[in-house]
Amino acid sequence: MQAMRFSPLQPVGVILVNALIAGFLGAIGVGNSYAENFLISQCIGLSIYAGCAAALRWASTPQRRLAGVIAAVPLGAGAGVAVSTAILGRAGSAWASAMAWQSLLIGLLFGTAISALFYLRGRMSQLESELKERQLREAQAEQERIGAQLRMLQAQIEPHFLFNTLANLAVLIRSDPQRAERMLADLIAWLRATLQRTRETTSTLGDEMALLRSYLDILALRLGERLRFAFDVPEALLPRPFPLLLLQPLVENAITHGIEPKVGGGELRIAAGLENGRLRIVVSDTGVGLREAGPGYGFGLENVRQRLRALFGEAASLNIRGNAGGGVAAVIELPA
Repeated sequence: MQAMRFSPLQPVGVILVNALIAGFLGAIGVGNSYAENFLISQCIGLSIYAGCAAALRWASTPQRRLAGVIAAVPLGAGAGVAVSTAILGRAGSAWASAMAWQSLLIGLLFGTAISALFYLRGRMSQLESELKERQLREAQAEQERIGAQLRMLQAQIEPHFLFNTLANLAVLIRSDPQRAERMLADLIAWLRATLQRTRETTSTLGDEMALLRSYLDILALRLGERLRFAFDVPEALLPRPFPLLLLQPLVENAITHGIEPKVGGGELRIAAGLENGRLRIVVSDTGVGLREAGPGYGFGLENVRQRLRALFGEAASLNIRGNAGGGVAAVIELPA
């Protein structure tokens, strides 16, 4: 444990306080003169300060520091009385004995007060340390939980998507080799982008848009004219940091619960912009709407809300609303 350090200004402060005490004693009629009170106050105050400083500097544990301070106060007071009476030439006199008893009493009172102060400070420090440790444990647990949810989300998305895509590829290889070749190229691009992110927890808005575009290109080959999509994201926003796979559940929801159930399909639109100093992203579709959304619609939304809460607290939000012309819009707002 490192020794405590003391500022050179501390003794100056002690001297000033001692001078004020000497003045107070003179004001209430104690002592023969201010000079005598000043000398006695300085001897007692500096002796106590030296003892406390030594205890705080060299004691190895908080308990030993406290014991040292408790002992230093009365011992310092006694030493100060002995030195001051020797200087004044009154050592061994009745006056010196009275001063010794008064100093001992004052020392005990100050020792008790300082002991209580040290105990309260130690207890407060302990409580603060426990609070910080608990907050750290809770934050680590929350991060682990969010990481587990992200891995679960990846595990849910990739096999389902891969199986459907491979099944479509098997059909297209025989019926439409050119479309099969395009789908295979898009699948390779999507897999490459996905595998690069398996060890990452953060991304950029541009990387997420590129991943979604590869994902939608593959789905468009499978769904044909029933899926139309567009991106409206300014290039200036693409380098911004953005949570990994945060938009994927929203896009999946829009397609699975909105566009696919609709006979004629629909359009998916992903737009981003800055509004009032906040990053606003809208994933909207022209599908069947909220009333006809099937089971499982809310699971992906709750996952997104939990991740936003863990990453940004109350500074981020996800709102779902119905579009006037049909379909659903999911609106995410983040700190810019």
